[in-house]
Amino acid sequence: MDYAKRLSWLEDQSLLKAFQLAETEDMISFSAGFPSSETYPLDAVKESMARVIENQGEAALSYCSTSGYSKLRQILIKRMADKFGLDYALDEIIITSGSQQGLDMSGMLFVNEGDVVIFEEPSYLGAVNALRAYQAELVSVPTDREGMEIPALRDILERYGKRVKMIYVNPDFQNPTGRSWSDERRKEFMEFIKGYEIPVLEDAAYGELSFDKERQKPLAYYDKKGQVVYIGTFSKIFCPGLRVAWLCARRDIMEKYLVLKNAADLSSSTIAQMQMADYMEHNDLDGHIKSICALYKHRRDVMAGMIDSEFPKEVKYVLPKGGLFIWLELPEGKDAAELLVRAAQKKVAFITGASFYPSAKKNNELRLNFSNMSDEKTERGMKILGAITKEYLNG
Repeated sequence: MDYAKRLSWLEDQSLLKAFQLAETEDMISFSAGFPSSETYPLDAVKESMARVIENQGEAALSYCSTSGYSKLRQILIKRMADKFGLDYALDEIIITSGSQQGLDMSGMLFVNEGDVVIFEEPSYLGAVNALRAYQAELVSVPTDREGMEIPALRDILERYGKRVKMIYVNPDFQNPTGRSWSDERRKEFMEFIKGYEIPVLEDAAYGELSFDKERQKPLAYYDKKGQVVYIGTFSKIFCPGLRVAWLCARRDIMEKYLVLKNAADLSSSTIAQMQMADYMEHNDLDGHIKSICALYKHRRDVMAGMIDSEFPKEVKYVLPKGGLFIWLELPEGKDAAELLVRAAQKKVAFITGASFYPSAKKNNELRLNFSNMSDEKTERGMKILGAITKEYLNG
């Protein structure tokens, strides 16, 4: 594929565009899916980084193994077992440079030109862009409030047959809709898909951002065949700038990922991995996540309250139980892109829903991020957006 074509996929309403909108001066941005920088534990990070430099400075500034820093991998294996009942061995986990690298390497490993990759409808824009770059045909499966619709998935698998090489899912507080798969749908999906030789890429970026006490088991928990490739990250629960994430898969698949990882960058940042391991040894990560969830739950409630009071009743949404996003649906026939043009003129930004559809698109939806704005900015921005929406729907 030529470079110009690949870049064209990333231009209109892409993550790059979202980042630009978020950084525009005076813009109240509900666009990019950033965690709040207020949540970064700066003092604890400074302390752990200082300990690493003091005690392991030469190693921290050197290359790391392609698999990643062994102590961090051991900590993660124990944590996944304790939290989610996942049972991975040390050679079934590698550290990646952000979860996006895990998505990109999965495309390299499983997808050739003309293959089919199945997504939820809608789905995470970063995964869509990463896997589209390998010239796959992207096919979306309708979702309901329980998760991916299994009868529709069955129809698609029958239609495309052996061309299907991967299924990508984001089952926890999904980006962009904020919805989570039910336990029943998770079990039903894994029971159904075990009849096929298809890898399932499970993006667990938001799995711990639950506003309820109980956290659901990931798909990998129900995987008895070794089909699930599990991708976790510290970006949403700690600090995205460290670019520390991890990928888990059965041993024979992991051997292939290691070849790709070695070719891509030899290894991820040693010092970032060591700092993360030291932090987890000396600090309460679970307590930190609990405080983040409390803040985000509050900000969700502020945004939802403004939708209820300021937006026309024809605008629909489902209150998410975790994550970073609220998904709005305008009446059929209305275009969120037109609403964005009007909102941007008033210094308010969001991402149109059409950006998140791998194949067939809907134009009447939009994604709002609630994690990254103060109460005052959320109230002001949502009041503006509510007034513009009323004017647009009544125009």
